[in-house]
This record gives sequence, C-alpha cells and structure tokens, in this order.
Amino acid sequence: MVVPDRAISTVMDVSLALLIISATVLLIGTYVHTETESIDSERGDHALQSLSGSTVTITYDISEPNEAGERATDSEHYEPLDDLDPDDVGELYEITTYGSAMDVLAEAAQTNLVINDTEVWAYGHSVEQSVDGAIQDRLVGSDGRTFTVATWEPYDGAAITGTATAGNTPPHTEDVSSASIEVSANPDSLEAEHLATKFEVGETASPGDSIEDGFDAIGREIAETIIEGYFPPTQTQYTLESSLTETAVTLYNYRQLADVVGVDIDDSIRGPDANAAQANQVLLEGETADETGLEDFVADDLRDSPAGEEIRKAYDDLDESPSDDETEAFEAVFDETIATDTVDVTVQTWD
Repeated sequence: MVVPDRAISTVMDVSLALLIISATVLLIGTYVHTETESIDSERGDHALQSLSGSTVTITYDISEPNEAGERATDSEHYEPLDDLDPDDVGELYEITTYGSAMDVLAEAAQTNLVINDTEVWAYGHSVEQSVDGAIQDRLVGSDGRTFTVATWEPYDGAAITGTATAGNTPPHTEDVSSASIEVSANPDSLEAEHLATKFEVGETASPGDSIEDGFDAIGREIAETIIEGYFPPTQTQYTLESSLTETAVTLYNYRQLADVVGVDIDDSIRGPDANAAQANQVLLEGETADETGLEDFVADDLRDSPAGEEIRKAYDDLDESPSDDETEAFEAVFDETIATDTVDVTVQTWD
C-alpha cells in the first residue's frame, strides 16, 4: 500500500502504517574492499557515501518475537480483526516495504523506541533484523567488515531513544575507521529561538500555574512534537476509521505508548467517535487529575539530563537584561542539545 505523505513507511505500509515517524537518513553506505585496493584513513567516509543511493526491500513479521520472546500479536493491546480466516493470518502479519537503505535503517531505529528502559513496540526487533539482512545482502565482497548504527535521541541524555544496527561490531583488535553524520528525520524540528523564549517565560510563571518552570514549558513542546511524529493526526485518523490490519497495529501502538506513559487512551481510539487528535492530547497531558502524560515525563527527564544541565547553567548565567550576543548564545544551547528531527548515523569499517 502506498500512501502520500506517509509517516515512517514501516508503520504507514502496515497501517498506512506502523505510524512511526518518517525519517530521511543518509546511509551508511558500505565500502566493498578488494585485494587490489588499499583502505586509507578515509575508508569510513567512503563507506558512508557508497550506498547512499541504494534501494532495499524488507519484509518483516509483526508477530515475530523480540529478544525477550514477546510478540506484539500476543499482547492484550493487540486487537485482531473479527471473522478472519486462519489461513490469512500469517500473510496479514507480514509487511513488505522498500526505500533507500538509509531510510529503512532510520525507520528501524525509531521503531525500536525505548522509554525509560522499556521497549514500546515488540515488532521493532523484527524490523531491525529485516533491515540488517537487506543491507548485508548489498555487501557482497565486504566479508562483514562494516558496522552501522543509527540513533535517535531528541535531546542529549534523553530516556527516550531509538537505535538500530546493521552488521557486526568490529573486533577490538582491529584498526577501525569511522565516519558519522547527522541526518534529517521526523518529528519536526523545534526552533532554538522558540524554545529559548518558552523557557524564559516558564521561568517567570506565577505560583499555582500548571507550568512551574522553563522545563515544564519546553517539555510540552518536545513531547507534542514526538507524539505527532509517531501519530500524524490526519493519517492516524484514517487508520482508526479503517477495517483493515492497520487498525489493529495503530491501536497496539497507541496502547503500548499510553501504557508506558501511564494514561488511559481507549476512550479516544475506540468506536465510531475515535479521534486521533484527542488521543494525541491524552498522550500529551493525560485525561484525569491523576494522569500526567508524556509532557511531564519529558520535563522531568530533561530537567535532570545533560541537556537540562547545560540549559540551566546558560539561563542562570544570563544577565537580567541580556545583550543580543548573550541571547544568541543562550539560544545556541538549545540548538546544540535538542534535536527532535535528527538521526545520528555512524559507520565503521576495518581490514
């Protein structure tokens, strides 16, 4: 199934699909070494560039177990279709998608979402394994001497992250050449100037306000961007109203994330009144007084993270009436420590 403006193809192809963020990652290429070629100190750069235009096809199974033996389809959060012919079940669980090797590796990283050491979606392992196999098939002649890792981390030291690898880790005894690059991904970017302003406003909040400090203010911005990256409202609404396999996957995705965050989301995603925008709001801030939502998690995590420490120090160093240069320096801290729209890719090669 091909859908315009898709979120991560993995999700949108299954559900319109796995509703995971779309990412554009510049691959990780693979440098094929022959006996007549020497590998110089720049071989990591060569590897990074060599397959940037390659296209791969992957097929993964959402019913495959992860490394802990857990299956998405065994979860209480997975709701299979009614009146399904048993002979058709296996085929419906298999998802085939394609794209540049960079795109699919980034998708695998973001599908492998981990929050506070908890894996959110069990099928992420199957996606990663399929991507690894597809990339290795492109490396005829490399003898397995390439290792690539893609990592998504919305801010430095975040407890929200996603990682995927392709290839085998290099031996400790080998001379390794590495090259890294930051590449675009979804969620959307957050402007440093906007975040700096939000932080300053949050720091001057009145007692009793729902926002207590600057981290509460920017935590909401970051959390909202993450949620809409995984669940684009228009596309997600379509899947909630569908009667196909994508509905089951979308419900599973929502429920798993809601469970990790600690909110009850079913009223917003079930029945004729299912509403993706409302569901996203519940994920963001909770629905009842005893629910917090992702915004509070991000604010608390950011406050104690390396990114938060840098932001706090920079704010405390600001003069009461900062100059333009001081303001720009403060904004630069946000640009350096918060990157919701970036996937980091590193490729390593060795003899």
